[in-house]
Amino acid sequence: MKGWKRGGYLLALAVFLVLTLGPFLWTFVLSVTPEYAMMEKSTSLLPDVVTFDNYQELLTQGTRKGSVLIMGIKNALKAVGVTLALGIPIAMMSAYALSRMEFRGRRLIKNLLLITMVIPVMATIIPLFRLFVARQWLDDVFWLSMVYVSSYLPMITWLMSNYFATIPKELEEAAMIDGCGRLASFLRIIVPASYPIILSAALIMFLNTWSQFQIPLILASSLETKPVAIVVSEFMTKDSVQYGLTAAAGMIAVVPPAAAALVFRRFLISGMMGGAVKG
Repeated sequence: MKGWKRGGYLLALAVFLVLTLGPFLWTFVLSVTPEYAMMEKSTSLLPDVVTFDNYQELLTQGTRKGSVLIMGIKNALKAVGVTLALGIPIAMMSAYALSRMEFRGRRLIKNLLLITMVIPVMATIIPLFRLFVARQWLDDVFWLSMVYVSSYLPMITWLMSNYFATIPKELEEAAMIDGCGRLASFLRIIVPASYPIILSAALIMFLNTWSQFQIPLILASSLETKPVAIVVSEFMTKDSVQYGLTAAAGMIAVVPPAAAALVFRRFLISGMMGGAVKG
């Protein structure tokens, strides 16, 4: 019986790896395959000739495709920076108020945060577009990032408030007895003790901002504001599809979030677990 369970686990793991890593491996194979070889009749999954010309073209500033891709990466990084700089402090202060302060409507606010998490983006994108047109906010990284912040705040605030609730109140009370005010005790006790959930929230914001597609597709149409996700999709047009360049651009775009997830995966897991233990 134990052998059957072990076999089932290994089979499930193999299926999981095929479904998750398979597309990335196939994309990489396409990115190093010469364009002329993609339409050849062959039973081999691997190319006879391997070329990195697509990566060279994309990573060279002087080429048209390369310049567009590099601009998209810069735009995505700008949006990530603004989103983190605004979102993390606002989420921390809101979560602290919900977890530590007693006031009328506190539980109602926490329940409303849960409700806003299930509202789909496309339900609000038309009013947002009309607002951006009226205020002349289109193609502005700052206001685009504000939309991201408002989208992530409910979940991040909920996770942080639950995590703050696990920190003993006695530590904060002791700091206040020693002469620290509430803000000072927050900065001295809560923030240092909450670095797992802070890093976890920052990583969640980074990954979601980097991969945003629907919102910038409508609110950021100029080359100066298009993020890398939009730029990569535009390598495919109705007239032609450069499979090798598109695949290479996709692989390059995946590198920053993949590296961040690998480096900070421990904080992502611990922060998510810590933020889910209380409600």
